[in-house]
Amino acid sequence: MRGSQSLTGASKHMSNEAVIVERDVWVPMRDGVRLQADIWRPARAGRFPALLQRTPYNRADSFAVVVSAGIEPLRAVAAGYVVVIQDTRGRFGSEGAFTPFFDEGDDGVDTIEWLAAQPYCNGDIGMYGASYYAATQLLVAVRQPPALKAIAPQATASDYHDTWTYYGGALELGFSLYWALGLAAAEAARRASAGADVAESSAALEEFLRDPWQAYSARPLAGLAPLRSLLPAWDEWLAHPDRDDFWRPISIAEGYDRINVPALHIAGWFDLFLRGTVANYRGMSTAGGEAGPRQHLIIGPWAHAVPHDGLGEVYFASDAAAAALDMTAVQLGWFNSFLKAGDSARLAQAPVKVFVMGANRWRAEAEWPPRRAATTRLYLVGALGGGAPGSLRAELPGTGEQPAEFVFDPADPVPTAGGSTFLPGAYVGLRAGPRDQRTIEARPDVLCYTSAALEHDLEIGGAVNVVLHAQTSAADTDWTAKLVEVHPDGRALSICDGIVRARYRDGTSHAEPVTPGECYEYRIDLGYTSIVLPAGHAVRVEISSSNYPRFDVNPNHGGAIATATVRDLVKAHQTVHHAAPTPSYLELQVLPAAGTPTQDTEA
Repeated sequence: MRGSQSLTGASKHMSNEAVIVERDVWVPMRDGVRLQADIWRPARAGRFPALLQRTPYNRADSFAVVVSAGIEPLRAVAAGYVVVIQDTRGRFGSEGAFTPFFDEGDDGVDTIEWLAAQPYCNGDIGMYGASYYAATQLLVAVRQPPALKAIAPQATASDYHDTWTYYGGALELGFSLYWALGLAAAEAARRASAGADVAESSAALEEFLRDPWQAYSARPLAGLAPLRSLLPAWDEWLAHPDRDDFWRPISIAEGYDRINVPALHIAGWFDLFLRGTVANYRGMSTAGGEAGPRQHLIIGPWAHAVPHDGLGEVYFASDAAAAALDMTAVQLGWFNSFLKAGDSARLAQAPVKVFVMGANRWRAEAEWPPRRAATTRLYLVGALGGGAPGSLRAELPGTGEQPAEFVFDPADPVPTAGGSTFLPGAYVGLRAGPRDQRTIEARPDVLCYTSAALEHDLEIGGAVNVVLHAQTSAADTDWTAKLVEVHPDGRALSICDGIVRARYRDGTSHAEPVTPGECYEYRIDLGYTSIVLPAGHAVRVEISSSNYPRFDVNPNHGGAIATATVRDLVKAHQTVHHAAPTPSYLELQVLPAAGTPTQDTEA
């Protein structure tokens, strides 16, 4: 280590206690590579439980490791913990080469075993942090290191193909490329500091970072010059659009039965990793052995790393912000339950806490989605195309309903407007969340289906899906869906959205080509929500074939999408069926009003 220092930290949350801070501590891995960490620990004698955060984003960046991760190290030390924050392999102070995800299992085990053997640690360890930090927790939890007693993964995936890099078979372009550019920038700086000549790749990278939309519009997406040399993983992700054997070693979902550690899962309704976080909570609850009942979940009205009191065009409430919850206190309470003898206060609470939008209040639940939620279908009818509006109806359509048609031109995709995005601006919150869709809905390639004005409040609480029976003239295409709240004044605020790539309609493990002109069933997963729509408002569904740059644009040519060029773009004539026996419909989980018996209303 380079050195250590002693200081005294004090705030309204902590006592005056001397703290030892050790910087640049080397931690050896099994293959001889050394990773660097900073350590905060009580100066008094004793052995203490430890909290470990592993980050690829620079352990010296206080915003990344304190604000985003949600635990203030000095408060944790005052509560009797050792705090260790480590750069992952190949990042910033650590040795080795960075290969996203694949080394985190072994390196996590080695770090935990090293930490448990230190004279200031009592052998009990928790892990915490959001996004990639959460990935490091889950990838090591599958390995079952004995010293790991609890984790608190925030906003992460259940599978680093399906709920991180891809969604319904479509590339999460807005997130994955922007993330890759940031990773590459740090690698360029790292190589330059070591004396390598990275001027050419750095210049190209700088252009993309100044204008990410230039990168999003690049064709082909594979082989982008600055990423080819600085982050080879980018081309690997694109080379494996199927969920094949490349991805399975880093799938959390396939290892739920091997995770025996309690977890506090934290997510946001507009976080692009919401589906993965809920999948982890549900999967680890049912398949985690004795850890199953010890899975807790918190979901706020937040976007990724933007956990404030308002988002998009909506102010929720002052207590909607993560800061109002005091996430340091929340997480320390969780870890106290497993790393401090006799402290079970956090476990006495309901396992699920969700923010109900519209009602704008937090509510405790026994599980998520709630068992009392009734699955309800609203059928898509009308919307003949060309701007003609359609409607949502509870009654199954007859055989005479006409289909809707539109033309999808991949050279003019539907622009992203709000939702669970990770697009640049005010970190990533400028374009996320509930936003007015009226400009989008005016396009001829967007079909709109709207319910009658609600006679009573409608509470949606759980999963949202759209099932389309549709056909395309192309060899491949995409289908998108969006759930929208329509206000009496005409505002149309987005709630959640999703996509499915036609070739992956039966699953992402392998592509199944479509036959042009043939009708197929497409199930579009829009994720989860908790929202009360007041009487007088209406429910709307938007259907189209693109949502760019949140998702990559399908060229419709049926070939490899990552290597497609402008010459490969094909217009697709799209048809959405309404009539029985192939109706299209919105599927919601609806919570009964107080005093109303729960019943399944699925047709």
